[in-house]
Amino acid sequence: MDTLSWIVILGLALPGYSYVGYPVLLFVMAALVQTGRDVFYLLRRGERRTRSGGTPSVSIVMAAYNEQDSIAETLERCLAVDYPADRLEVIVGSDGSDDETVAISRRYGERGVRTLDFSERRGKLSVVEDCVREARGEVIVLTDANTRLQPAAVANLVRHFDDRRVGAVCGELRLGGKEAGNEGIYWRYEVALKTLENRLNAVLGANGALYAVRRELFPDLPRHLITDDFVIPMKVRAGGYRVVYDPEAVAEEDAPVSAAAEFRRRMRIGAGNWQALRHCGALLAPWRGWVALSFWSHKVLRWLTPYLLVAAFAANALLLAHPLWRVVFAGQLGFYALAASGWLLPKARIPAGPLRTVTYFVVVNAALGAGMARGVLGLQRAAWQRTARNPAATRGER
Repeated sequence: MDTLSWIVILGLALPGYSYVGYPVLLFVMAALVQTGRDVFYLLRRGERRTRSGGTPSVSIVMAAYNEQDSIAETLERCLAVDYPADRLEVIVGSDGSDDETVAISRRYGERGVRTLDFSERRGKLSVVEDCVREARGEVIVLTDANTRLQPAAVANLVRHFDDRRVGAVCGELRLGGKEAGNEGIYWRYEVALKTLENRLNAVLGANGALYAVRRELFPDLPRHLITDDFVIPMKVRAGGYRVVYDPEAVAEEDAPVSAAAEFRRRMRIGAGNWQALRHCGALLAPWRGWVALSFWSHKVLRWLTPYLLVAAFAANALLLAHPLWRVVFAGQLGFYALAASGWLLPKARIPAGPLRTVTYFVVVNAALGAGMARGVLGLQRAAWQRTARNPAATRGER
């Protein structure tokens, strides 16, 4: 078999394994592990649920840039969590906001909210690290300025820190709003993978909307990092601590209002993925066990998927003299035609149905590919632009 044929095979097989094969493998292995735990429980009859025996002090930290439309509700939700008020503080760091974000946040000063106003735009991680330095809590809970915490979110995160082996805990983000359909499908898929990975002690990064870290384990990182919510838990894991996922620690956000906004966000994530690969590469070593397998399968191959698909398409175009490869090429053309249809039909006010998921896959991978190229070339800035999301009026439509 010649080189071009191998490029086509690998260019299609590796993404197929990452998106389909790996979840199947994960399901089988997680089922076996869970069965073993169930047998052990039946023999030992111990306590299965995670319960908190204490209330460590907690600092909720968020970076904000021009979030005047959402910051008040976010702070109300933070102050309403079911956790002792005398063990809780909220810190808002403004990354050069030029709207009313700081003024609104300071109105909550008497209720325990501390506002740090940084006039220079530097990027999220710079703001977060400065806020963590000012934090008094034993546990740092990180969230976003447009995120709404459910009442039990903080307590459910913190309960895991009774186990000294746990260094970070990731919560669950739920999306709402009119545009949540495609993003919501993606998130449900990711939540399923994270749940299975948690059973194998192979949870990787977190979602910036809600996760917690022991204050003493918060790493010192280069401030130009973009995907800090991935790198921080990975650094904690590299230090020998567990990273846990708790689906009962819930936060809510509205999905981006447009495909263009989602494309920009994904492109930024793509640039951050390149940074993450450089800073967390040690966890790819085979002796890291399930963590390494998850990192390769769930992350690295996903990040390479845009380039693998382009390579497969280009190589396949050079093999059209062979009947088999003509069929494969027709299949690729058909797939991208479906993606184009999913893009065009809504513009003609025709429901696209499942085709929108195909479109979402192609658009997300195009954005990740472009973003990773920007990361390699050093073109992506650490400072971010807020992503336009659905207004509060759509929240009842979940």
